[in-house]
Amino acid sequence: MRTLSNEIALSGVGLHSGVQSTVRLLPSDTYGITFKTKNGSYRISSAEIEEDSRLTGFRLPDGTPVRTAEHLLASIVGMELDAVAIVLEGEEVPILDGSSHIFASEIDIAGCSEISGAEKHIALSSPIVIDAGAGKSISAAPSKEFQITYVIDYPNTPIGTQKADYTINRENFLNVISKARTFGLTYEFDYLKKYDLAKGGSLDNALVFDNDKLLNEGGLRFPLECVTHKVIDLLGDLALAGSVPVARYIAVCAGHGVHRKLVERFRRIQDI
Repeated sequence: MRTLSNEIALSGVGLHSGVQSTVRLLPSDTYGITFKTKNGSYRISSAEIEEDSRLTGFRLPDGTPVRTAEHLLASIVGMELDAVAIVLEGEEVPILDGSSHIFASEIDIAGCSEISGAEKHIALSSPIVIDAGAGKSISAAPSKEFQITYVIDYPNTPIGTQKADYTINRENFLNVISKARTFGLTYEFDYLKKYDLAKGGSLDNALVFDNDKLLNEGGLRFPLECVTHKVIDLLGDLALAGSVPVARYIAVCAGHGVHRKLVERFRRIQDI
């Protein structure tokens, strides 16, 4: 198994709460992602998922809430860590620059160590297809490689229709995928703030589009940044399964709510 060689600590504001928090990643000898609280340690697969279409949230068995964890969790999956413990001081993981790149870079700097231990991997014997209606779907098929194809469609906006294909490995995640920032349209952020969300959101940690242009002065980091961020979201959500199957994933206009349906299917497979 591969775990961290050194501890990592990162602090910042939460995207929705606007409150400062600190997250620490620790070396672990237990397979998978575990969260440490004052009451004990809990595998991520034991968390009750409470995510909606806008964020990944869940509650640990002792009642501890964890919000907006997808970028952190995606980094653990994308950087190929098999075992890691997480301590969150606060309820919401810091948004940092709105991407997974700072998390991934810190994992790279901390280094990884190979340790002995039992690993538990889900193997798919047949494809899984989830049609959520309204043009939204996600599928996973047996594959020797971890691959994701993602399609998004934002008609009549500068985002438009985008498609990205990635083989998921440490190098691709660190150098390309992790750099993609979260994004939205001005009316979406106005709606979120109306309902007391996105308090910590700004042009420093999100791409914001109005009807005809991107508002961020620096522009995009690369042409497919928006759809690539959806790949980050999917990787982060898949981490909630406890073990992420190596498979060929195809997501069309999916989002957190549809990702959750696939995660729930994976959890049932593990329980069989």
